[in-house]
Amino acid sequence: MRGRPVTNHELAALITASGRSHAALARKVNVAAAARHGLDLRYDQASVYWWLRGRVPEEPIPGLLAGIFSEWLGLMIQMPDLGFTDPGGHLGLDMPATAAEAVESASELWRYVLRRRVFLGVGFGVGFAIGATVSAGFDWHFAPSPAAGGLARQAGPRTVGMADVERIRQARTEFAIMDHAHGGGHAFPWLVDYLDRELAPMLHGTYPAQTGRDLFTAASSLTELAGWMAYDQGKSHGLAQRFFIQALGLARHAGDRAYGAHVVSDLATQALFLNHGAEATRLARAAISGAGRAASPAQMARLAAIEAQGFALTGDHRETRAAIRRADRAADRSDPSDAPSWLASYTPAHQAGAVMHALRDLGQYRDAARYADLVLELPAVNVRARALHTTLLATVQAGQGEIDAACDTASRALAAAPELTSARLNARLRDFAQRISPYSDQVDAREYLERSAATLPTA
Repeated sequence: MRGRPVTNHELAALITASGRSHAALARKVNVAAAARHGLDLRYDQASVYWWLRGRVPEEPIPGLLAGIFSEWLGLMIQMPDLGFTDPGGHLGLDMPATAAEAVESASELWRYVLRRRVFLGVGFGVGFAIGATVSAGFDWHFAPSPAAGGLARQAGPRTVGMADVERIRQARTEFAIMDHAHGGGHAFPWLVDYLDRELAPMLHGTYPAQTGRDLFTAASSLTELAGWMAYDQGKSHGLAQRFFIQALGLARHAGDRAYGAHVVSDLATQALFLNHGAEATRLARAAISGAGRAASPAQMARLAAIEAQGFALTGDHRETRAAIRRADRAADRSDPSDAPSWLASYTPAHQAGAVMHALRDLGQYRDAARYADLVLELPAVNVRARALHTTLLATVQAGQGEIDAACDTASRALAAAPELTSARLNARLRDFAQRISPYSDQVDAREYLERSAATLPTA
């Protein structure tokens, strides 16, 4: 009879990398269990056979296995790396209750993603859980504020100062430039390596409370960017969600309410992309309420625009229009010179794009077209945003029946697609192609559809 197929590929990869046999691993577990826990176990190669096929050993065996592979491979292997649950499991989905938990939870996520790539050469294979997103946003809003001074650490292996924090901030700027110009899939592996190799040791270091607050905020910002990259490359929205939630936890324990609200708005934006309109609206409102007076007018404008998009997805015309009015009023009060650095990339063009998107989803194409000029007023470095907005404008033109103009507009974005590793852009271009497919008897539409099929990767 043929043996059952291996289902725990993580464990199989670790065994292969170690170069040990199944019998050798079982003997090592027995010895470690006796030495550390006084247990008399009788595992053998058949036991390993079943672990590789989905059976989960009882405690404390997973912890012993993690220690054994760490010793054999010279790497930090933790229990989530062993594959005894669905890949990733619940890792990164919970808001950390303490600053120490925030450090451990974020570091564990970074390490898991990095090690999984090294051993398996594949992405993070977990799904998106809308309930975890909403729960994180509401936990951030309603949980008691962290204790003052709770970020000071006195027993770390290295001393961290403001020069280290400034280096993290500069790294964030440089990674963001690559992201805007080339798409999320371009630099994501480098960023995860940087988080694990450079940032995690700093968070585990020694620093006073004030340095800790600045370090946590910088760590949150870099983790948030990793979330955006994962979101944009489209390989796993579950991975992006986990990065956003851990960024939110770090921001909360830094005591930065405004930046925390910014990360909640990221969660809301991802919910919009995945068609969770009602949940996106609830998150935006939680961010508005939770930020309070700490939010700048520009941030309030962004959050109101997200509200509008959420209401538009649910088909609520009245609430969509009301949210757009709130967004416009907040935008009128905003002063770019007063905007925090982390909101500097959110321009009036981004605001116009959000409003245009909401109006388009309501079928209000004529009103959406009024934002046509503003949505393209983007800096030259924002290659991806320009392509996204160009495609959005094309869908509005198509909705007005201007098929030739729409195809001409979308062609500009289609030309940029091969240079951008952006699943979001590819998805938006495919959406446009579906919208004009009923007009394939027209020359411009037919030619565009042919170019699109030849240019875009298979979904």
